[in-house]
Amino acid sequence: MWYPWASDFDRLFSFSDLFRALDRARPGQADAAEPPTTLLETAEGYELRVEVPGVTQQELTLDVHDQTVTLSARRELKKREGYATHRAERTSFAWKRAFNFPAKLDAERTVARLDHGVLTVRVAKAPENQPRRVPIGIA
Repeated sequence: MWYPWASDFDRLFSFSDLFRALDRARPGQADAAEPPTTLLETAEGYELRVEVPGVTQQELTLDVHDQTVTLSARRELKKREGYATHRAERTSFAWKRAFNFPAKLDAERTVARLDHGVLTVRVAKAPENQPRRVPIGIA
């Protein structure tokens, strides 16, 4: 927020900016809602890489339908019997993201792998959407 009567230092470090930064850094907040994602395209399909540290294979769900890939995760942390919690930075969460693609997808040839907290999904384009080489004849 800009205040015309404030000094440059005050504008740089306003309390509202500080509280917004603290909210972004709090575990279980915005970071859990939108995991960092990279999307790449090849001639045969797409590769989706999603950072999901601490999430197990059983906590992930992947659906492919027509032109959409939907990825969701849910983690429920249970309190341990006989222990008192003094600090809990890992929280339960649930998130869901849908990725829409310009071409129809082939769910049968989709492969997903979870490795060291990174989920890699390779989604093939439907055969009718893949490029084809056309032979050129001589007249």
